[in-house]
Amino acid sequence: MVGKGDSGYKVALLAFISFLAITGITLLKSALELEDAEQAYYTQWLRLGYDDQPPLYTWVQYGINKIIGVHKIAFSLFRGVLFALTLLVLYRFALVRLKYNTKAQLATLLLVLVPVCIDFMFRRLSHTSLLCIAIIGTYFCVHQLIKYKTYPYYVLLGLLVGVGILSKYNFVFFLITLLVVSIWDKKLFSAIWNIRVLISIIIALAIIYPHISWLLGSSGYQVFLSESIQEKVMGNTIKPTFSLLPVLTFLKGILALVYIMLIVLALGFFFKVLTFKKPVNSWFLKMAIIQFLVLLLFFVIFQTQKVETRWLLPLFIPFTILLMESIELKNGMKVVKIGYWLFYSVLFAQVVRTPLEQLLQIKSSVQYGFHPVAKMLENKYPNDQWTLPNVTYAGNIRLLQPGRTIIAQDDYSYEDKHTGEPKLQVSFNKPANGQYVVMDSILDFGKEKQNIYFYSALGN
Repeated sequence: MVGKGDSGYKVALLAFISFLAITGITLLKSALELEDAEQAYYTQWLRLGYDDQPPLYTWVQYGINKIIGVHKIAFSLFRGVLFALTLLVLYRFALVRLKYNTKAQLATLLLVLVPVCIDFMFRRLSHTSLLCIAIIGTYFCVHQLIKYKTYPYYVLLGLLVGVGILSKYNFVFFLITLLVVSIWDKKLFSAIWNIRVLISIIIALAIIYPHISWLLGSSGYQVFLSESIQEKVMGNTIKPTFSLLPVLTFLKGILALVYIMLIVLALGFFFKVLTFKKPVNSWFLKMAIIQFLVLLLFFVIFQTQKVETRWLLPLFIPFTILLMESIELKNGMKVVKIGYWLFYSVLFAQVVRTPLEQLLQIKSSVQYGFHPVAKMLENKYPNDQWTLPNVTYAGNIRLLQPGRTIIAQDDYSYEDKHTGEPKLQVSFNKPANGQYVVMDSILDFGKEKQNIYFYSALGN
């Protein structure tokens, strides 16, 4: 997995320390961040789908919770493994393409210059982290298929495609790009448009069929999904007129992904540490070009008004390898050494970030635990069914009360079991309906200083 020589062990050590740092950071937080809270909530059940995200990450998290329990460390453990695997799989793919340990290491170390990777992915991203592994792994598999075209790799391709689709729906953009380039590039055409690819298709369909049936069934989940996607990409804009603003939005997202890397490369060129060369015309270069155009076309056609950099991250991480194919280094070993020092320094900064914020009195949502809410619920309403305002609240309360079934008001895919228990609602607003009565409240709670009201129906 990690390659030959000392460089493989260095990458493995970096991956292991990253894993320890990610899992350890959670213990320094008083509350779970959004993605971890979502997992704490959704892993109460095994479903074929969870709101607007595919279910694979939650299925794995469910298994982890069954083994080690519902604890903070349980929700950072899987993220830590995925981040470590991202480094290892990216290095492995870089090694088979670049042939040089120095450049393969640098292609991996470049991730420290991607803000959304070393911050969001390192501290909180769940489904996106799983998608990164699926895409990098698929690139590696395709590279091997071009060379060997053996049955095991077609089996692996099917598994990776299935995992990718069940990780995050963004994987579709990668698949479209792969199919377009496979028609354009002769080598890729021979690997993809091969009778043996039927094995891959059958395996992938078998993996995703249960979820797709759930999504497209009569319950209308696909309607919610389309509405959720529209809200994410359009914000508060309603039926915008056609414009080229989405092009600027997309380019801004790409720039946010790579601007630090561009600055470092410019400095390296200025100080004559590196020089640029024309990249080899390969299927991988064509993938980069078409991936960019596919996303750009999507933004223009659907008049997308906003983009989160983390949406783009998995699709462009593998192209750090393409970047290394396009430069020559004057003193590669020295640059690699600096890269490791920088990576470890950033890891240290991420670990001490939360306690440092507390010391400097910099407000952060993870500094505010949900113990006051959980204590009131447990002490005053132990026999009620608790319904919390959203999955962030519900997940954090479940962390403190793992034996309870907790409902979130924004969980559209939850099917009410009608347990017959009195229902206690927790909300940010006082009930307008006269059929409800406010039982208790907690004012100025958390970073946002929200007012929380506990109420139930009259007669409960």
